[in-house]
Order: sequence, then structure tokens, then C-alpha cells
Amino acid sequence: MAYYNVFENMFTITTDTSIDIFRGKILADSCRYIPLTFRVKGKEYADEFNADKDYLDFYSAMRTSSEIPSTSQISPFDHEQFFEKIYLELKTDILHLSLSSGLSETYESACSGAAAFMQKYPQAKVHVIDTLGATTASIPLYEKAVLLRDSGAEVSEAADVLREYAKTIRVYIVVDDLKCLMHGGRISPAKARLAMALNIKPIVVFDNAGKLDLHKKALGMKKALKIVVHDIKNSVSKNATKILIAHADALKTAEEAAEMLEKETGLKTEIHWIGPVIGSHTGPGTVGFVFESDIGRTF
Repeated sequence: MAYYNVFENMFTITTDTSIDIFRGKILADSCRYIPLTFRVKGKEYADEFNADKDYLDFYSAMRTSSEIPSTSQISPFDHEQFFEKIYLELKTDILHLSLSSGLSETYESACSGAAAFMQKYPQAKVHVIDTLGATTASIPLYEKAVLLRDSGAEVSEAADVLREYAKTIRVYIVVDDLKCLMHGGRISPAKARLAMALNIKPIVVFDNAGKLDLHKKALGMKKALKIVVHDIKNSVSKNATKILIAHADALKTAEEAAEMLEKETGLKTEIHWIGPVIGSHTGPGTVGFVFESDIGRTF
């Protein structure tokens, strides 16, 4: 494997771990990450997932515990310290990819940390990018950021491109188990219990502000997949080369969806994990779909 020499970069790409790329891959790409944390059975863990087993163990623990996992955002001070460490090591400007501002205050925290860092080091620049997404929905931005860096783009140019590109990434999420959404207050207990009794699967989307919004409801997972595949076929960009599928320990469902999408769109698919940062709130069985769209997030 050829490793990119980070010391020749004009900027360094960093990200929080709401993005679900194996941590070894991030480092191999000469990028850096700052971990979010989650709590299971009263114990706090850093999201350092780097293998399938890490995800399998997390969802196994989630299924066997009566306690719903919780997550914590990264403080402004921790962001500041992270940026300072990267800068002192690499002496480059920084382009940082953050969890959607519509889901968490992590983005605002990163901006505050970046401002404090730049006040201390005025010669340095940190561009914080609101990905308007999370987990696999942030992967297209990460991949484009790497391409821009490696093609010699200036950091400010790359930041402008990525902020516009984020608006073109369309996301669908099908939630299988509503207990976590109920626990997080995103759905009332009465509505959740009724939906579970009737086997209703909510189809959720990210809006233009990076917030989750209920799009449609389906009776059962198979019907939900048909609705999503139909919508994707009619909204995927003519320039798209692939469709990403994310799953919270629902590989069989993801593979079924991949087969349907490849048949209907002619595009290749990639299957990724939904990690603990988002999986703690959506629960096991969730599947998501990520792709470029010419109509953006107009639903």
C-alpha cells in the first residue's frame, strides 16, 4: 500500500469518529481523528472501532443489556487540544469534518475549539466542515476531501467545495427497532409501541440543515426497502458511481437492499457499518442509504 506523505500536504484532514471508517484506514490516508465516546452498562468507551468485531461486540452488548447506550460530545477544549497537537506535529492548516450540527452540538464545539486554537496560533487555519450527516453519510465528504488534498487544492478552496457538496448527499434511514428513538425522545412511547405492534418501519431522511425528518412509513422492512429503492432510482445523480449502504448489525438486510439497488440502478454498492455514535440512538437492525443526487435534499 502506498502511503501519502502528510508532510508534503498543504493541509491535514481531520474528523471526529461519527464517521464510520476503520481508524487504521483514516491513519493510512494520512488523516487524523478525534474519538467521540459512548457509555454501555455504566462504562465509558472511546469510539476507536477498527474491525468488524468491534461493531459486532457493541451490538451484541446492546441487545443483551436493558440499558440503552448513551453518547457524549467532544468539548471545545478537547477540540482545541486536538488541533494544537496536529498543528505542532505537522505544521499544516487543518480541514476538519464534523458530525452534523443538526444532530449534536459537536460541530459548534469544534468551531469554538478551532477559534481558541487560532487565537493562540494566528498563523494557522482550521476550517470546520458541517457534514450535515453522520456515519456512512459522511464518507463521500471524506473521500472528496482526500481527493482534493491529493490534487493540490488549497484548504480554503477544499472547504468551499465540501460545504456545497454536503448539500448534494441524500440519505435515507430505515429504523427497525423504535426503542432507542423512544428512549431518546424522538418519538413518544405511545406512538412507538403502536408502531412496533403494527410492524411499522419509519423511513427517515436528513434535511438541508442536517436534521432528521420523518419521510414516510412502511408496513414491514421489505416494503420499506422497496420504497427507498424506488426513491433512490428516481433521485440518484446521473454522475453517481456508487450507492453506500450502512447497517447496524443488519448485514442480511443490507445485502438484500444492495441486490435490489444494483438491479434497479445499475450502480455498484458498498456496505458499511453504523457505529456506536449513531447506533446508540437508532438501535440494531437500522439500515441507511447514501448517494449523490442532482436534486439534493428536496423530498
